[in-house]
Amino acid sequence: MADMYKNVNGINVKLTEEEVKKEKEKDAAWAAGANERKKEVLRSQRIKLLLEADHKIFALEDVSGDTSAWKTYRQNLRDITKVADLDNVTWPTKPSK
Repeated sequence: MADMYKNVNGINVKLTEEEVKKEKEKDAAWAAGANERKKEVLRSQRIKLLLEADHKIFALEDVSGDTSAWKTYRQNLRDITKVADLDNVTWPTKPSK
């Protein structure tokens, strides 16, 4: 394994064993949180779509229209963070009506 260094006043100084251990722990913690960070990105992207779906559902309910397609779409949006591959997410298609 290659040595690890830190920069102190412009000089590269080799990390102590304890410092290396702490850096590896930080790296492991960061890697462990990768999926949750990806889910947060998806949540921030879907909020606008959920609001739009809510609006369409309420508008259809006001005129006694069929809301089933929009409710299914909305549920699929809510389930978007449950996909197996968070790097290749397929967003649901909006209903045409």
